[in-house]
Amino acid sequence: MSKTMLVNVTHVEETRVAVLEDGVLAAYEIETLNRTNLKGNIYNAVVESVHASLEAAFLRIGPELKGFLPLDQINFRLLPKQVEGRKHGQIGQHLKPGQKLMVQVVREPFAGKPPTVSTYFSLPGRFLVLMPGVDSSGVSRKIEDDKQRDRLKKIIGELKVPDGFGVIVRTAGIGQTKAELQRDLRYLLRLWESIQRSSQAHEFPSRVYEEANLVIRTIRDHLTPDIMEVVVDSKETFDSAQAFARDVMPKQAKTFKLYTGDRPLFNKFNLEEQIERIYKRRVPLPSGGEIVIDGTEALTAIDVNSARSKRQGDLEDVVAKTNVEAVEEIARQLRLRDLGGLIVVDFIDMTVARNKKRVEKAMRDAMKGDRARHDITTISKLGLMEIARQRIRSAKMAASYNTCPTCDGHGLIKNVEAAGLAALRRLQTRSTKSDIGRIRLTLAPDVAGWLLNHKRAEILNLERQRQAHVEIASNAALLRHESHYETFVREEPAETPVPEPPAEAADKPSSDEKPDGRRRATTKITKKKSREEPSVEEPTEEATAAIETEASEAPRRRRRRRRRKRSGDDGSGDSAKPGTVPTNVRVDELMPAASGTAQRAEQRRTRRKSGRRGGGRSRA
Repeated sequence: MSKTMLVNVTHVEETRVAVLEDGVLAAYEIETLNRTNLKGNIYNAVVESVHASLEAAFLRIGPELKGFLPLDQINFRLLPKQVEGRKHGQIGQHLKPGQKLMVQVVREPFAGKPPTVSTYFSLPGRFLVLMPGVDSSGVSRKIEDDKQRDRLKKIIGELKVPDGFGVIVRTAGIGQTKAELQRDLRYLLRLWESIQRSSQAHEFPSRVYEEANLVIRTIRDHLTPDIMEVVVDSKETFDSAQAFARDVMPKQAKTFKLYTGDRPLFNKFNLEEQIERIYKRRVPLPSGGEIVIDGTEALTAIDVNSARSKRQGDLEDVVAKTNVEAVEEIARQLRLRDLGGLIVVDFIDMTVARNKKRVEKAMRDAMKGDRARHDITTISKLGLMEIARQRIRSAKMAASYNTCPTCDGHGLIKNVEAAGLAALRRLQTRSTKSDIGRIRLTLAPDVAGWLLNHKRAEILNLERQRQAHVEIASNAALLRHESHYETFVREEPAETPVPEPPAEAADKPSSDEKPDGRRRATTKITKKKSREEPSVEEPTEEATAAIETEASEAPRRRRRRRRRKRSGDDGSGDSAKPGTVPTNVRVDELMPAASGTAQRAEQRRTRRKSGRRGGGRSRA
């Protein structure tokens, strides 16, 4: 099996490293400018608060960065307890607000939670991991060969490890000599001394040590002897990576190659499509089946489906084959996506116990190459397998994708009817205030159109009940579930006085006088201000006569209007029946919900008045 490492750093905003096994993506790391790595960084921290109920403390590790320090992450050798008694006790016995200490980030921030920090420091090298404040040393649990473990333990005993330090041999240390391990140890001890000097020189809180960049970290952790070549598409990165390899792993410095082709490096190896598949919900299997991956706040659920599997032969054998294929792909997707926490796998139901054991063994074998610590359970009677996996870094999807602002990450949005009814209910609630004279409601175009075409009658009824004017407007920038309300306070109506009769008619009895000479009380008529209302001018003799004639003919006109209404004609020339609601309304501009009946009635009265006035002048 040939392995190749590809390093893509042509754009400063993004750095990508991929490891291929026979052309198939086996490992993938990405780092962007807006999503920097925190794990491994060391900070001067200040205790902000101590929570006895959580047995943890919150620390300030940067100007705008907090850290979470649980009790089990406190190394009491580096942080002596402040009271006598039990070794651990309560966290309040060891930490106080304002206390200063040095910590290291051991877990990236996740789902709004701050990064987890620890006073158990670990400095990874090429072959060893140095642990200040720990006396024990050992060999990585991933090294399972007993002969290799015994040989490495013997070498550790011969290494010159200072007191108060512990070391762990990494999987890359397999087959290495004592001299190579001793050289790696000297490098790590110098690094720890420089970190301590930096901590004394920096203020609290501040960062005193930053973990190496993505390229150096990946070369340090993933470059094994079975990788045949490392291809880099940037001259600057190529020089720094090769210099690191000469210092730490001189035997593999010759495997580095600079790529200068015109075609993008990842496209040349057909990687872009494989990378995009990491972010998809459904992942196909070779036999036609598929796995469906859904993440939640509490766990990650993986469902195995037969889909289009070829069902030839015994059904139980087909199901077992599909489940085994799914196991290999699930283990690969967990590494590529860096999924951590609790993972629940729902396999296709199997009735034969032998097939269940086969799938369980396949999962354990597929997870052996995973660098993250993990624990795998057996398949339950419900066909579920639980996997607890260490979250090394935040999920890679967060580096390239943001939460959808329309659905807020749920994958669903309201339909037009539900959004329109919700807006109408909010409108009814807003209109309950007695001092509101006008409401302007702005909605998404499709919601505004549905509301005007299907709920205009309810809006008109609301206007009559509340004595308020409602306007519905559309704005393409609004999402379907969004709405904007503007309310305007009701204005006091202006008074329009009844014109006084001319001076010549002062001695004549008016219609307001009673037979006994007493004058009736004059009632002032109030009207709402309107842009179309004509200005009030000084009345003439002809206008006064027309007003008196109109008053005497008012009962007759009311009778004629009642007859026209019964016959279906209101005299306006409009053939539509009263109360008819239009069904198709344009929403590309401001559309008042009122039908305009009051405005048309006012215009008819104005026309009739002007006609009578013109007739009176002609008779004169």
